[in-house]
Amino acid sequence: MFLFGVTGGIGSGKSAVCTYLKEKGVDVLEADPLAKQLTVSNSEIRQELIKCFGKDVYTRDGEINKERMRELVFSKPQSREQINQIIHPHVLQWIDKEAKRLNRDMGRSLIGVEAALIFESKMEKILDAVVVVHAPLKQRIHWVQTRNGLSREEVENRMNAQMSVDEQIRRADYVLNNSGSLEELRHLTNELFDWLRERV
Repeated sequence: MFLFGVTGGIGSGKSAVCTYLKEKGVDVLEADPLAKQLTVSNSEIRQELIKCFGKDVYTRDGEINKERMRELVFSKPQSREQINQIIHPHVLQWIDKEAKRLNRDMGRSLIGVEAALIFESKMEKILDAVVVVHAPLKQRIHWVQTRNGLSREEVENRMNAQMSVDEQIRRADYVLNNSGSLEELRHLTNELFDWLRERV
């Protein structure tokens, strides 16, 4: 089994790359939706978050208080680190287990993981390779503003909450430069797919 991760700064195009890989039959596990799901469903995570940050991290109906969590994650580095330490071990455990299941029961030999915080969560320890998708800053800001309806300041706050692009690239096994059209991105993803297949 060859387990690889796809990451990159917000708005870099990593989800589009993963969509193209899925079209080629690659199973891609999505870490970020999983983390959100576990934050609600996992009692251990729930207890730790309440213990560290108070009951208002959850709403009355038991859902995550998005506004409060955004405040903790994007404006308080120390809180962000605490939250990551609470949630990420559970995410890594699930990914490891699910990848092994896909390999054992479905015969999958090439499996991907899409995650925004691969290096921050130490996920690279369970991966055979990390792919970093990189795009020009101006393009990323425009894309996130259009997609999420955020102000430039809000986008920059989210970007600053992630590891620098230079550091991601330095630690990557493969860098995909997404600076052209979607057609070019598809072509670059085909090249990535060939590179991955050579390593299985």
